Amino acid sequence: MSISVAVQQVSGVLEPPVSNLLDESAWQAWVAKGRAQDKRGSALGIGAVAWVSIAVLLAAAALWPQLTPYDLAVRFIISAGAIVLMVHEFRAGHGTFAAVFGALALIYNPVAPMFSISDGWQRAFVVASAAPFVVSLAWRRGRTAHND
Repeated sequence: MSISVAVQQVSGVLEPPVSNLLDESAWQAWVAKGRAQDKRGSALGIGAVAWVSIAVLLAAAALWPQLTPYDLAVRFIISAGAIVLMVHEFRAGHGTFAAVFGALALIYNPVAPMFSISDGWQRAFVVASAAPFVVSLAWRRGRTAHND
């Protein structure tokens, strides 16, 4: 069984399709629009991380006695949120906020916990730990309103 292949000849000249060239102002407008969308998306994600961290900290303080079985999950969520915000603040050039979130990440480290979830002064510390997240949200909102 043999297969024969025939090569067809193209009649005419092939030309590339005509493309519309963008002028520089249209290109810059398109790039600026993309950057603005990226900024809004990033701000929305950072805000969501902060809100989740606040909610977990306040829920942990409210449900303190029942939280012992979920100690590792709470520590992981708070530590991950603090790390995300630490990296964001470090990239933004806000060293103080980055240091505070780095300290929270170390304190709530799920691998080597610094304190156990039990009744006592730790409950007040957990409520106070929500403050940096709230302050970062308020400060970010103030900067955004000021820039608009």
